[in-house]
Amino acid sequence: MSHADPEQLAGLALDPTDGPADVREHAETCPECAGLVAAFTGVRRRAGADALVPPPAGLRDQVLAEVRAGDAPTPLARPAAAEPSARRGVPLWLAGVAAALALLAGVGLGRIGVGSTEAPEAVPPPGDAGTVVAATALTALDSDAERGEASAVQTDDTFTIRVSASELGDEPGVHEVWLINVDGERMISIGLLASGDEGEFAVPMDLIDEGYRIVDISVEPDDGDPTHSGVSIARGELA
Repeated sequence: MSHADPEQLAGLALDPTDGPADVREHAETCPECAGLVAAFTGVRRRAGADALVPPPAGLRDQVLAEVRAGDAPTPLARPAAAEPSARRGVPLWLAGVAAALALLAGVGLGRIGVGSTEAPEAVPPPGDAGTVVAATALTALDSDAERGEASAVQTDDTFTIRVSASELGDEPGVHEVWLINVDGERMISIGLLASGDEGEFAVPMDLIDEGYRIVDISVEPDDGDPTHSGVSIARGELA
């Protein structure tokens, strides 16, 4: 045989002694079918911890027929012997069959029956967080009081200044972030800190190489004047 019928493999997950002997032997030697049995078994275990109980006669065939027809299963009579198990939740054999069939529907009935060895689609890796190429502690200008930190982060085609500040005071105005050149004569505004005094600012990749290494946070009045107010409340040099 090429591969076992998925329905018979689902039966092995419910009862390893279930099904024809040739199916059981095949599942023991075929890695693909054994993997599917293991997947069904995992679904069964996650469905609950109750011990397996025998299903009513003909139930499995009825469920399979309902699924193939694409209809919702009709209500099934529950034998009195299964009543104690049902009071604790859905009997495990029923949850196992339903979950196994749902899994089959997801991967496509007959995919294994035709001997497909297609690998599952790879999950894309998380986005590149970038490489920190420089960092600095931010401190008050008139003391060594800590005011947060800043870093320069490089990815493939982006250069970002990340600022996380604190204890900036409650002076009226907005908190603006600047890059000051080490020559002390040039500065560039790169944006405003949002609520929480944290922000990320994309900048040209060559700015630090040109000497714009001093991160400055100033309090700016809402007066429309684009120049630096002269009121710096935190500063640090990227290194």
